[in-house]
Amino acid sequence: MDKRQKRLLANIVVVITFTIVVVAGFANLKNIINRSEAMRAMELLGKEVLQYRKEYGSLPSETYVRQFANRIGAVRLTDFRYRAPWIEFGCDPNTTVLIYSRKNYTGLTKSGGIVQWLGGKVEWLDKKRFDEIMEAQQQQMELQWLREHLQKSKNSF
Repeated sequence: MDKRQKRLLANIVVVITFTIVVVAGFANLKNIINRSEAMRAMELLGKEVLQYRKEYGSLPSETYVRQFANRIGAVRLTDFRYRAPWIEFGCDPNTTVLIYSRKNYTGLTKSGGIVQWLGGKVEWLDKKRFDEIMEAQQQQMELQWLREHLQKSKNSF
């Protein structure tokens, strides 16, 4: 190989390496932006739910919550679950999940879940901690309802 061919080969390797790094960087940046937008949408959703609770003394219906999510354009939070029907009276607001959304990411952004606690705090939890909390809080009736609901959703497509 002469000098010109070696230089051409080196330039090709540099361009391919740079392209791969940029594509991977943008994919991770997209995940980071999606996660922060989902967190922001969850905070807005939580504020509305808690404002409703303050005004009327009870939690709003799921229809109300979903309509509000559509109204604010919470596109990064489309698959959230609202747990109001399963929350018992007198439970601890700092340890009871009101709304949650699982998020599966690849790359540097790790999978996990966004949690809106009954007390108002919004938090990102890693996958292991999120699964532990949800397993402890979800009762058998709620899990059965979710299975049936998800099965109906799959059958409708």
